[in-house]
Amino acid sequence: MAIRGFSINISDKTSSRQATCFAQWIGASNVMRNQKRSEYVGLLAESKGDQINQAYSHIRTNKELPFLKAIPVQIMRNAASLVFADVEASRKGLRKFPKQKGRGKKRSALITKELFMLEPLGESKTLLTIFDNATKKRQKLFSIQLDYVPDQLYKQFRISRLGNKFTFSGSYNDGVDSPTNEELLNGFVEYNDDDLLAQITGIDRGVVLPACTSEGARYAYNPAQVAKLKAIAKKKAHYQRLLASKKRLNKNKNKHRCESKSQQNLATKISKLDSKTANVRENFCHTISKEIVIQAKPIISLEDLKLTNMTRKAKPKRDSTGRKFIKNNGRAKSGLNRSLLNVSLGRLGMFITYKANDYGKAVVAINPAYTSRTCHICKKKHTVRPNQATLVCLNGCGTFNADENAAIVIAQRAVPYIKESKFADKAKTRKNTAIRKKKAVSPPLVSELSSVKKSGKLEAVSSEMSPCLLTQTSRRKTTIRRHAVYQAFLQQGTLT
Repeated sequence: MAIRGFSINISDKTSSRQATCFAQWIGASNVMRNQKRSEYVGLLAESKGDQINQAYSHIRTNKELPFLKAIPVQIMRNAASLVFADVEASRKGLRKFPKQKGRGKKRSALITKELFMLEPLGESKTLLTIFDNATKKRQKLFSIQLDYVPDQLYKQFRISRLGNKFTFSGSYNDGVDSPTNEELLNGFVEYNDDDLLAQITGIDRGVVLPACTSEGARYAYNPAQVAKLKAIAKKKAHYQRLLASKKRLNKNKNKHRCESKSQQNLATKISKLDSKTANVRENFCHTISKEIVIQAKPIISLEDLKLTNMTRKAKPKRDSTGRKFIKNNGRAKSGLNRSLLNVSLGRLGMFITYKANDYGKAVVAINPAYTSRTCHICKKKHTVRPNQATLVCLNGCGTFNADENAAIVIAQRAVPYIKESKFADKAKTRKNTAIRKKKAVSPPLVSELSSVKKSGKLEAVSSEMSPCLLTQTSRRKTTIRRHAVYQAFLQQGTLT
């Protein structure tokens, strides 16, 4: 059976009282999460990892956090349980250690069965009612109609907030048996390379052209969307300048906080503009992802883009002496990052993936290295790009559209991936990947190194770390020692 999710924007469906209550629940959940996370970091720094637990009452009764007492116990319990599960998963190497989540991020509160009731409406709908607490004197807080029967719905829901936007989400079982992505790929094992390539559509995602397929179809924002995004960005920059000026004139103690009503009003306007931008991007991704999936062949090949790494800000650079900073093209890198985020390449890939499986089509994610520089005919990287849209092969293969060429290369790379990485008995690619993953298992406490190092408790944490992390720690210590020696030489005038 397929487990699916739904998400409903309830910003226009909530009264001021309901929105205030949900905001308090979400804020308290985030406070509980951050408090438990800090507690876990302290225990691990003291080599007391075995004392990590889900207890939350001592935080709820903390005199410095009196507002937590007004929040239902179930909301606090769920928040503590979720962060505990995240920490345990990170200690097993399944994911990274949870980060501190600020007020500007998307936050949520988990609501379990003690705080809601499901009532059937007809044969295919359900009325969900959320209560303000779980006592006998509870009162109805919010109701919403869902297009599923009670038996299909899972018994927990989530209310999320980003700025003034509230979202209600949950999961349900549609009762339909759908083949998995691997099962769909399994049907193409016996194909030879040429027949398999004929069943694959490669998709190249980029900044100038958000999507281009190996069949030559191209997808981009229409002029109206481009004009709307530019107008929103211009207005947002204006409000940001006004807000920065007000904070400077007001001499705010914290530059990230709004300390007056006029500042808060400007921050609200900026938040609304961000929501409008997100809506334009999401609508674009939904529209073209469906078009791509419908027109695509049975297998869709995508690049496995690491957008978090691609959109990192430029690192500062020093001159040869190590004393002065030099230009690092940070402004150009910031512009590129904005362009990458503006076309929502990650969201587009995610939408294509889940919609493809809904239509009974498989998705393959391949290594994106040099796809834009490789000639699809000779498979060599001996190419040049005189402009953004053109690729010329210096081996004499000809001149091609750069995006279409990259899409064909992406489709070609999916063939060995399917035949080797997934199903072959002796898969060199798969074997090497497994070895790399084994060596680079995510250590349990990578995220805390900076905070632990500041507290001077790096030695205590080492007992909780994997050998991989210990090696990294040793290298960092060596770097720190060398830097200290270098500074000492400078002070003594030994080095110039």
